[in-house]
Amino acid sequence: MTWDRMSKDIENWADAYDVVTFARKYGLTVQQARIIISSNGPSRHGCDMGAIAFVRAMRLRATRPSRTRQKPTHPAQ
Repeated sequence: MTWDRMSKDIENWADAYDVVTFARKYGLTVQQARIIISSNGPSRHGCDMGAIAFVRAMRLRATRPSRTRQKPTHPAQ
């Protein structure tokens, strides 16, 4: 599914955040801002809460150790 099919037409929502302004406010990329606005509807409060949760989740993810599996080491035969 392409981005165009998944996103809502946020440009036509009255009183919705401008994507670039919203991205700058929370230190997001324009794509991240567009997804948060699309997911939370035109409500500025909802978008603010969504952005705060997203930023916290990204910060938490950055502090966790990687979960990639290590290849088991086999003793030399």
